[in-house]
Amino acid sequence: MRSDSSNSGPSGSAVRWPLLPVTSTRFDIIVIGAGIAGLTSALALRETGCSVAVLDRGEPGAEASWAGGGILCPLYAWRYPPAVLAVAVAGMRRYPALLASLDSGIDPERMVTGMRILDPIGADETRDSITATLSGVGIRHEWQPGTAGESLWLPEVANVRNPRLLDALLETARAQGVALFPQRAAQGVEIHSGRVDAVRTATGTLRAERVVVAAGAWSEAFIPGLRAGSLFPVRGQMLRVEPRAANGLDHIRMKDNVYLIPRVDGSVVVGSTVEHAGFDKTVDDDAQVGLHDAACRLWPALAEAAVTHRWAGLRPGSVDEHPVLGEHPEIDGLWVNTGGFRNGLAMAPATADLLAALMTGQPTALDPAPYRVERLLAS
Repeated sequence: MRSDSSNSGPSGSAVRWPLLPVTSTRFDIIVIGAGIAGLTSALALRETGCSVAVLDRGEPGAEASWAGGGILCPLYAWRYPPAVLAVAVAGMRRYPALLASLDSGIDPERMVTGMRILDPIGADETRDSITATLSGVGIRHEWQPGTAGESLWLPEVANVRNPRLLDALLETARAQGVALFPQRAAQGVEIHSGRVDAVRTATGTLRAERVVVAAGAWSEAFIPGLRAGSLFPVRGQMLRVEPRAANGLDHIRMKDNVYLIPRVDGSVVVGSTVEHAGFDKTVDDDAQVGLHDAACRLWPALAEAAVTHRWAGLRPGSVDEHPVLGEHPEIDGLWVNTGGFRNGLAMAPATADLLAALMTGQPTALDPAPYRVERLLAS
């Protein structure tokens, strides 16, 4: 459920799409999931000339893609495996072009605010090792002194108001001829003789020879042969404080895994927890108090601001922390783009481009090997 009305469409409520009857219709490609991975994949594939349909079990863009903070850079970027950092940075660099290509009239409110990390050096880390990692992937950074020790300033980091970005992607997909089927849950992928043939729903069957599973935390159900526990949901809770001039925050601020994100309207978004709670999206009072207390320590002016919204979402995690992208090695035509975890929004333009290149036999900008499905299959 969308509980944060600040994360909404331009008129105060998210774009609502008409419910279309699903009949037996054929497409070149069907995408299961209308979050950030599914929508960017659909647009990238549509650009190749393919006919594309997108199904979603609920309201498009209403799960992890909506619930996150919208920071377009990995948090503590130097702590990620190299292949995860590579695709996240590639996605970050692609965002200006992606936003310029949208045909919606909806402003995703991208702001280049920079990000200050107050506790950059963790156990077994050094200033030099962090500098080497960030310099190696081209992330600008500055070490700055402070009374509580050095902080790390990343001047190029931007954030978007992700619900507005999702609405802009939906409107663009519609304008470009992508068939959108909201509130039409995929019940299964039909496979005959080792090839994808169709996707079943409660109200009809859609046929295609290629299917992309981009269902976020729910993806595992559509990928045969995975080892148990390879993909799983990770709950993240967040809150928002009221817009007011006294907040005075003009940059992203982070410490102890808690971050503060200023929005265009003057509100501040605070996140986030990392909880293994299955598919439970309950907002927990103790966790929310912990977030608020941490936020007030990070920026004391927020202590006088009212909390206006609280919510939770389910991120798609993977057992080795890498996204899952590529064709199933045992099922022709079954493709996957999921597992972005906390960086799904940041990496989405790059994972969509990589998927489209692989599906059309084009050269890829990134080595796809670390993301392949087969690494998670039962032997």
